Amino acid sequence: MSDESPKLSADQPTQDELPNSSLQAPSSLRPQAATRGRQASEPGSIMEQVQSQARRRVRRGRPPAWAIACVQRLQQLRHFLQTRLPQGLKNRRQEMLTLLISVLLHVVVGLCFATWLMPESSRDDLLTLLSGPADDAADDIRPEELTEIVQPDSLQDLKVDSTMQQMLAELDNGVHRMQLESPEMRDITLPLEDLTDVSDIPFIKGEFGGRSAAGRQAAVRKYGGNADSERAVNTGLTWLQTIQRPDGSWNFAEVGAAGQPGNLQATTMGATSLAMLTFLGGGHTHKSKGDYQETITKGLAYLISKAEVTSSGLDLRGTAQGNSGMYVQGLATICLCEASAMEPDDRVLRRAATGAVRFIEKAQDHLGGGWRYKPNEPGDTSVTGWQIMALQSAKSCRISIDSDTLRDAREYLRSASVNKGAQYSYMPRGGASDTMSAVGLLCQMYLGWRRDRPELQAGVEHLARVGPSRENIYHNYYASQVLHHWGGELWDQWNLKMRDQLVSTQLREGPGAGSWDVTDPHGNAGGRIYQTALSILTLEIYYRHLPLYRRFDATNEASANK
Repeated sequence: MSDESPKLSADQPTQDELPNSSLQAPSSLRPQAATRGRQASEPGSIMEQVQSQARRRVRRGRPPAWAIACVQRLQQLRHFLQTRLPQGLKNRRQEMLTLLISVLLHVVVGLCFATWLMPESSRDDLLTLLSGPADDAADDIRPEELTEIVQPDSLQDLKVDSTMQQMLAELDNGVHRMQLESPEMRDITLPLEDLTDVSDIPFIKGEFGGRSAAGRQAAVRKYGGNADSERAVNTGLTWLQTIQRPDGSWNFAEVGAAGQPGNLQATTMGATSLAMLTFLGGGHTHKSKGDYQETITKGLAYLISKAEVTSSGLDLRGTAQGNSGMYVQGLATICLCEASAMEPDDRVLRRAATGAVRFIEKAQDHLGGGWRYKPNEPGDTSVTGWQIMALQSAKSCRISIDSDTLRDAREYLRSASVNKGAQYSYMPRGGASDTMSAVGLLCQMYLGWRRDRPELQAGVEHLARVGPSRENIYHNYYASQVLHHWGGELWDQWNLKMRDQLVSTQLREGPGAGSWDVTDPHGNAGGRIYQTALSILTLEIYYRHLPLYRRFDATNEASANK
């Protein structure tokens, strides 16, 4: 009962407290006006009940147009059969009727089976079409509760202007998001049934659990890092910090006096994303106090300010030079997702990351399942790898992924597999490549392959036999992640070679101190920034992503604090 409902006061008698009939005055002595008033009120109360019931009753919906048309056609057919049907056919009317009923029954059964086999969304659309619009009483319509649209907080740290904040809010909550949502959404996960035993469940804090100060120390000890590798990471970050431009960006062509600039001088979004990943990989954010806070703040602000809000999501490609377009989208999306995962209260970052993921989903080649240089092109394994890594990063900040996207990505990897899935080619039906095999195997790990899967074991053993490359840092970056997640003796052997090779080849003097000379076969495009960033990310392997198939030992974290 609401507060506005009438209440009986303490001085008023209730119905139960009224005197019984024996104590009431005879009816002949009662005022006639009261009797007439009671008689007049009775019909009114009945009518009010009828009207109330009528208001609560839902009117029958008008039959759909197709049903009315069918009835009319049946009436016309009946008239034709009665007046114009030849006598010979009238004599065999019973046989024809039996045949017609049999045909109709078979059609109905066939339609029932077809409807049962339809996808749920298509079945709902068909039933809605057949049933026609419902015509409910106006009084029965109740407004649905609308979720409050929360405007993005003012992000003073990133200095994101109000226009971009509003565009990001519309992308996440408005029309664009509705166009991009799939009826079936779910996260990328490593299914429990795909793990060898309970001890293989990933660390409860998520894959970024090792990036905290204590977690980083524990992970370095547990997984094979040392003081030299950490020193190399820190000096590499310092060099990248010195060549950041005033607007917060990096440019592949601008490396100071160190030499070996890249050719992609217009691809600032790509250079900025790649450099930013190295700082985020060490656990540094725009809200964490330290030497790199301003560097990260300016870098994230640059990425968001140069993004383009489209009906397909947030386009982060910027000025895509050459074939760099979707490479840049993947890198920038990973960057925003990692930053959002480590600072989950930052709504602007989350909206930007969500929009970037939606763009990747829409850019997928839905025939082959992969990605390439431009949206919807038939895919290659190299570009596809960066997009799957971006989707994996989206999982870390709990951004939903279209299940169709994951299914199609698995189909692409299957088409590019060689030697029963143990190796992978650059494009479907091509020859095996060691680098593409590392990319493909890492993607399969994130998409749920079991550790005891024979083709995964064969692929890992092949990469271990090949060993780290002396020149190809792209191969080393992916293969190191595969071996790190695999663990065991193969990882220990790989890590000793890879770690010492990177530490020994880092420049220690001169204007390029902290960086690496370009040795990668494709390093001319990104130059020294590209070589240095991938080298740092490889040395951050111990804590950047915790192993998928091993539980992080929390006792190590405790011992690191002693």
